[in-house]
Amino acid sequence: MNRIDHIRKEEKKYHDLCYEQYKLFETGSWLYKPVKTVMDLMDYFEGQNNLQVLDLGSGVGRNSIPIAQIITALLLVWTYWIPL
Repeated sequence: MNRIDHIRKEEKKYHDLCYEQYKLFETGSWLYKPVKTVMDLMDYFEGQNNLQVLDLGSGVGRNSIPIAQIITALLLVWTYWIPL
């Protein structure tokens, strides 16, 4: 096994263990809440009516789930307040 394959294998073992031990949004877990910096960026997108987010799939959704919830809530508000 070459060095890169070994690193990838060890990284996978580490993440598998973390995700087995810690549950998403569970109090006391490092997955308890999204990263503050990421969530603070959402303010910059307020008022956008065609917002798209690319989830690179590098985790269990600690950031992407709250972002999707915010976007959904904003879309509902924007849809409701559109003048006829």
